[in-house]
Amino acid sequence: MLDRRTLIALGLAGLLAACGTPDPNPLSRAARSEMQLADIEVTASGAGFESGAARDYASRIAPDLDAALSREFADRLERGGQWRMQVEVSRLNLAGGTATALGRDQSRLSGAVRVIDPAGALRASYTIQVLAGEAAESRTGTLLGAVANSARGYYRELVAGFARDARAQVLGADLPGQRMVRRISN
Repeated sequence: MLDRRTLIALGLAGLLAACGTPDPNPLSRAARSEMQLADIEVTASGAGFESGAARDYASRIAPDLDAALSREFADRLERGGQWRMQVEVSRLNLAGGTATALGRDQSRLSGAVRVIDPAGALRASYTIQVLAGEAAESRTGTLLGAVANSARGYYRELVAGFARDARAQVLGADLPGQRMVRRISN
């Protein structure tokens, strides 16, 4: 069992290690802290819909992802904002519960997020891919997964995961509890 001093020492060591590593984000910390978005534009016009279930969501993915991103970046969206975010969906695959439980397929959503500065210049570009569903580890798990999971559930999970990953990549990861406080205050 770890005592209080050990936990504090481990926490400080982690903090020091994080401070010593370069920030891989193409946006500076100052740009991220000041960024106020005027608009989020989502397009899926060139996307590959890799399954029949995915094709059923072809007309919904752009507005649904736009809504999820707007919720995730609600504290950064304002009328006076000058930055813009462009999101391009490149691929969507929605697997059924049975195929996923058996390990034959997995749902995935991938795309690009581009951040445009007030002067209209591309300041950062991020590639995002999220996965939903895993193969079951037992026969019972396979049966339960096949019955309980659906392409619709995986779709909701993918859209929410894409929005969360976009925020984490563009602005940096939230501190523990920060996301919950942001959602309550919005």
